Amino acid sequence: MPDTKFSLPALREHLRRYLWIYLVGIVICLLGTSVLWTMTRPRPTNAQTVTVYLLDSYGNPEPLNDVATDMLARTQPFDEALQEVDFQLLQYIEDDYNSGMLLMTRLAVGEGDAFLAGQAGFDALVNSQVLLPLDDYVAAGWPGDYGLEPCYATYVDEDAGTSETFLAGLRLDSVNSLSQSGAFINEGAYLCVATNGGNVETTMKALEFMLQDLMEDSHAGTEAAEPAT
Repeated sequence: MPDTKFSLPALREHLRRYLWIYLVGIVICLLGTSVLWTMTRPRPTNAQTVTVYLLDSYGNPEPLNDVATDMLARTQPFDEALQEVDFQLLQYIEDDYNSGMLLMTRLAVGEGDAFLAGQAGFDALVNSQVLLPLDDYVAAGWPGDYGLEPCYATYVDEDAGTSETFLAGLRLDSVNSLSQSGAFINEGAYLCVATNGGNVETTMKALEFMLQDLMEDSHAGTEAAEPAT
């Protein structure tokens, strides 16, 4: 009959033989807990977030983390329900089927409130007819006196034989801090807003603060680049 009494020598021998099994079990438990939390943790709804997509073949949201933090803090007094502001890369390559499908999927489920879009991405948004007309907002003074050039687009309803031209986006050529930070190529790009994001007015307010931060950085970068006299 084997000796089953507890003793330190028996414990040491047991651990020497089977310690790896305990370690594997601990790792599996930790991974399982992490996956379970990721799948079940509370998530803000679309109406409680402002997501700005970098819609181009290249983009890096990381340099914009501080801008997102500032946007959240300054927009929350306007919308107390707002819980999250972030920038995300939504890679878009012209004539790439996967890029087009991914963009259409995100638009269909209402993800993405605003876009910093390269020319190809901007054209895709216009063709999808999801852009918010900015005419009234700009006429009312949004987003401020930054001298951003308006860009117009036309929706054509062939069945009804009608067309509508509207202000679809603002050119970002003068927002040099996007390129200087390595976040996004601003030349030939546009700022535009989706109609189905779920919180348009909150998005518009957050974008005011975004442009204020970016234009201040652009101005600072320009001054730093000027040669000393």
